[in-house]
Amino acid sequence: MNCLICVRAAERIECDGPWEERDCPECGRYRVADALILTLMEQGQIFDVSKTRSWLDSRRKNGNVPSIEIHQALLLP
Repeated sequence: MNCLICVRAAERIECDGPWEERDCPECGRYRVADALILTLMEQGQIFDVSKTRSWLDSRRKNGNVPSIEIHQALLLP
């Protein structure tokens, strides 16, 4: 399985709800909403890797697995 952020090899984690969860050696553990994944695919968009990693790191401080929803996404044209 691949990381949804940097596309490197990552472990897929089973989770409940409309999410894809990954554990990437570079990006860490995170969830991405299915709706966001579909939007990215439809629009041919990708994550800004460094900005997304920074955002995820800031969200991990509370101890929870960060979740990226469509309204939080950092997209590149």
